[in-house]
Amino acid sequence: MRRQPDFIDEGAWHPALNLRIFELTRQNQSGVNRSAKYVTAIVVAHLLVNIAHGLAHRELRIGLDPPASIFVIVVVLVSPLLAMALVWTTKKRIGLILLSLSMLGSLLFGFYHHFLVASPDHVRSQPPSPWGIVFVLTAYGLLITEAIGAYLGVHFLWIATETSNKTVKVRFR
Repeated sequence: MRRQPDFIDEGAWHPALNLRIFELTRQNQSGVNRSAKYVTAIVVAHLLVNIAHGLAHRELRIGLDPPASIFVIVVVLVSPLLAMALVWTTKKRIGLILLSLSMLGSLLFGFYHHFLVASPDHVRSQPPSPWGIVFVLTAYGLLITEAIGAYLGVHFLWIATETSNKTVKVRFR
């Protein structure tokens, strides 16, 4: 005889219902782990590229004005790390929203400063030196990691929304 799980009320237990709840729980758990792992990988990669890019900024003496420095600290560095931490908790949706917004903001900021505006921060303004090469390569690396990060945030947010919609439909049948 099958033993009913402890979390199912005696009167509400049905083997088919139990199987469906188990399937949804298993999908949600693997989805949470999968999304958290991907988010962690891209945020760590983004952080490492940012560290190298920051070193290139320092060595080439390319400073940022105070508002740009605050933006870089809050949006480019801290927000993705906070988003990564939230994705591992029950606040996954907030983490994914924060990841999407911070990576998109970082992408637009970096694209504008490194590729559009003629300034000391532009990739074509860098000298043909080792640190100039590091600056250019990491500017492209930031562009790539931020695009992937923004995509992952939206992608896993979409999956989380779809999964929660399926759960609601099953509960009301």
